[in-house]
Amino acid sequence: MTTNGILFHPPGDLSRSGVLDVGLKCAHSCRFCYYSFMAEARAGGGQHDALRRASFRSTEDCLRIIDLMGEHGLINFDITGGEPTMHPGLPDMVRRAVERSMSVRVITLGQFLLRQGGGTHLLDTLLDAGVTDFLFSLHAATEEGFFEATRGSLKKVLAAMDALGSAGFQYTANTVIHAGNLSDLPKIAEISAARRVYHHNFIVFNAYYRWDSPASIAGLQAAYADIAGPLTRAVALLDAAGVAVTIRYLPLCAAPGLERHIVGVVGVHHDPHEWMNRAGNPDREPAFCAEPLPVSVDGPRWIYALKRGARRLDFSADGVVEAVAVRGDDFKVFPAHCRDCAAMDYCDGLDPKYLLLHGLSGLAPFADMPGSGPLIAARRAYLPAFVLKREPLADMRAAIADLPGRGARS
Repeated sequence: MTTNGILFHPPGDLSRSGVLDVGLKCAHSCRFCYYSFMAEARAGGGQHDALRRASFRSTEDCLRIIDLMGEHGLINFDITGGEPTMHPGLPDMVRRAVERSMSVRVITLGQFLLRQGGGTHLLDTLLDAGVTDFLFSLHAATEEGFFEATRGSLKKVLAAMDALGSAGFQYTANTVIHAGNLSDLPKIAEISAARRVYHHNFIVFNAYYRWDSPASIAGLQAAYADIAGPLTRAVALLDAAGVAVTIRYLPLCAAPGLERHIVGVVGVHHDPHEWMNRAGNPDREPAFCAEPLPVSVDGPRWIYALKRGARRLDFSADGVVEAVAVRGDDFKVFPAHCRDCAAMDYCDGLDPKYLLLHGLSGLAPFADMPGSGPLIAARRAYLPAFVLKREPLADMRAAIADLPGRGARS
């Protein structure tokens, strides 16, 4: 049901959100960007050089994907890249979404929103077109740290946020957690709490593509025992400010007390913001990209299915991982330490490369974990995670404040 521009998504229902991937072209150099390695595989060269040579989808194809997503019953979508604010057809995509009564969120590092074009800021053009939301990449709390992580400017992100705040517009923020920004997490939370952020999404660094060994993730993949403290402080700050918080791709036991905020590959398609169609296919035809993924209402997707039984993963010189269960084709594993954990059905497990690098420090099995597939009971009860913005000026913080279960430990 949509009220005052806000949709409450029933916990346990599948998402009705999608994604429009406009292509891999990007001017940024985020250290942890796995899309950059996707571009590298296609174009050759260094990690970020390939993003400069990558191309965008045609605006015509993008509009066709929007039409098809609507026909498939998706009601809102994210626009991602690459950096979508570099695509000249972005305002047309937003207008098409509005024509189809779909809400649309732009994922951006925020570097180009206040640039001049024809005498008008891109941000104003997008607002005039009817954009519903933005998801700002907020990976550091200082100008120096932001530049180190992305080669971008934090000042530009904050200027765009403040311009939206002046217009009474609320938005979301995204932080990739990696070894270089752990001490910044509470300060990043303070930035969001002090501005118009209504939902902050923390994503634990994913070691995909070329990050295929313990050595390759050293310096980027932080130990969970080191993440837990600063992340807990950050979540407390956001909770106190009435900001919804989601933590993606963290084992359920890795941050005690934050279980209700955690959702990984197991339950992610029951998150109202999750993409239900195919992403990462900028060269495929619109019909392929717009088609919803087959996901059971009980989840997860079959490629993440839990398979119990002894496994031995040999990483040659890097070592061996012994597992009592795996997800998918050894995508994530459960070591013997997890054998009697009551949360195994709801938990992603661990990346075997992580285990070889950091071991099991800070991880403790659960004796009890209530829930029903694929979400733990605490996640289902955390209602702020299930509100979706459907109109540009919807007061999301007020809606969150009115929900039961908003308080820090209620």
